[in-house]
Amino acid sequence: MVKLTFIGHVSKDINKTQNETIVVPGGGVFYGSIAAQRLNVLSAVVTKISPKDTSLFKPIKEAGVQLLVLPSPETTTIENVYPSSNPDERKSRILHRADPFDLDDLERVKTKFVVVSALWHGEFPEKLLEHLRTQVEVMVVDAQGFLRNVLEDGTMSYSDWQFKHVYLPIIDVFKVDSNEAFIMTGERLLEKACKRISNYGPKIVLATHKDGVIAYDGKNFYEAHFSEYKMLGRTGRGDTCLAAFLAAIIDGKNLKQAVELAARVTSAKMQYAGPYRGGEVS
Repeated sequence: MVKLTFIGHVSKDINKTQNETIVVPGGGVFYGSIAAQRLNVLSAVVTKISPKDTSLFKPIKEAGVQLLVLPSPETTTIENVYPSSNPDERKSRILHRADPFDLDDLERVKTKFVVVSALWHGEFPEKLLEHLRTQVEVMVVDAQGFLRNVLEDGTMSYSDWQFKHVYLPIIDVFKVDSNEAFIMTGERLLEKACKRISNYGPKIVLATHKDGVIAYDGKNFYEAHFSEYKMLGRTGRGDTCLAAFLAAIIDGKNLKQAVELAARVTSAKMQYAGPYRGGEVS
């Protein structure tokens, strides 16, 4: 029985580091669903993509993830440039966009746990969160899909979520990275930023940074560090971390155990490009 659904665009990613350029499938639903599936949590993906790009789904299908594809004239295509060795420094430009999700698409969500993992603001309109909340027991949201805006020239610009006071109170787990946390709060210290975000209403704030991951439940912090990683494995870091965290929670682990597993799995994944391969972490 499927336990976890990811909703968002599978993308065609053009990733450029100081040393190389690779073209790969991407998006939070890509990295997240495969990681969860390989951690023994049966997962599903609801996505939109152009029929000409169905080859992007091969790794998802090979992992055993259930796939519901909604056709779109275009596939979301993103160029990611990492100009330095700091994996949190990323310049993104969107070349094409698949259609946004609508209310009818939510009928495909049948699980108790759902992750909204959009790539750009407008892909998953905010008003849908209220409807989705009535369908699921645990609603997980990645901040990226509500902070990352597409400008006229295709560049990706981050700004604070205008409606955070409205929607954060109905979210169970809210995922941010250190940059997103700063944009939402103005706090450079990640712990302070997590507290500020928590005050807006989500039950748990999960925050990744270049050295590790932090969870805050409104009372206590739980932290674990990443081991050394390779820049080529940076893409998908946060998505993998969130999926591993949720896999542990679904398995009945406490927050401390969930954060520790998330760090171990993410560290393993960041040794190579592509999604988590499984088997490296017990």
